[in-house]
Amino acid sequence: MGAARTAARVGALTRHHDERRAALAASTASAEAARQVRVERLILHGVDNRDAQPRLVDEPVLLSDEIAAFFAQHIQAAAGRADWKARFREPAGDVAQLCAGLLAGHEAFVDASRRLAARLFAQMRPRTIAPGDFVAAVYVLGGNAEQRRVALLKLDPDRRLVRTFTTQGGRTKVTISANGNLLPDTARLQKCALLATAPAGDTFDITLLDTQAGPRTEGVAAFFYRGFLAAELHPSPRRCTRDFLRCTDAWLGTRHDVLSPADETAFYEARRAALCAEELDLAAFAAAALPRHPALRGELIDEAASVLLTTGPQALPGTALAVDPAVAGPVVSRVVLELDGGARLIVPAERFADLVRVEPARTADNKYRLVIESLTLREVSER
Repeated sequence: MGAARTAARVGALTRHHDERRAALAASTASAEAARQVRVERLILHGVDNRDAQPRLVDEPVLLSDEIAAFFAQHIQAAAGRADWKARFREPAGDVAQLCAGLLAGHEAFVDASRRLAARLFAQMRPRTIAPGDFVAAVYVLGGNAEQRRVALLKLDPDRRLVRTFTTQGGRTKVTISANGNLLPDTARLQKCALLATAPAGDTFDITLLDTQAGPRTEGVAAFFYRGFLAAELHPSPRRCTRDFLRCTDAWLGTRHDVLSPADETAFYEARRAALCAEELDLAAFAAAALPRHPALRGELIDEAASVLLTTGPQALPGTALAVDPAVAGPVVSRVVLELDGGARLIVPAERFADLVRVEPARTADNKYRLVIESLTLREVSER
């Protein structure tokens, strides 16, 4: 396929992709106001594994508008970043029942939160897990009681929150007040599980975030999703798309001695085209990305499949993975080339073939040679 035909195809797919994103944005933007988080009730327990027991309370927090808004913004921020899906291993098991109890009456809410906090503490106890607070909250989206959901948060102790534990008549309660600026600081949000009733109505869809997950973890600490929640990970399209981009970038970065500039340009063009689809087939992508190197296609497929299967067995049910338009969009719509000296060249993908030509071979001193043709040349003085 010639450069002009490739550019036309990518341009058409880009427009299709943009139309999909625009339709998605239109449908979600109109409902954005209705999707604001409002916390209905919330309880906080202390979970410090240096103590002999967790610090459990007997009453929900009496929420001021400021504290309610703070936790609502925390939940919204977590939802925007969380990119792991999970399901309970036993939909009728103890943990699922406790989470359902959080949506029940006052006493059931308190009892379920205490038992969940004790369960989390038991998972933390034999490990060097950072101490913090366990928060269980019931929230609604846009005031729609049918969209009542559960948030389970593990937070770093926040000096901006004054937590005062008091015991009277054998009952412990905690009051929370503000001490300074209460803008959300998601760095203090260690782990989060957001639970929504599944369409079947007999279990929950779970979205997970772990800001402390290290490079050797599965993306969420096992003690949290497997031990505490008794759940199995199901990576979201967002996670799968990110991991696909990451692993293909890494693979290509180790093949500069084999692939020419023309090969690399074809690789990137094929990746943009593949990311325009709702599903990306690895075998078809490898064939399009490496037209002159059939021997490398299996290696590329194996590398990508290995990364995605490490992400989670459900990430790659066959040879295709679901594409997240929000993650793929910037890659599909623009070509961003990093050059020497920190320079960057940013060109709309559908105009790239008209404006930039990458010479098919490197120079004698192993450099890339780019030819840029433009009717306009001006230095941008406004910042």
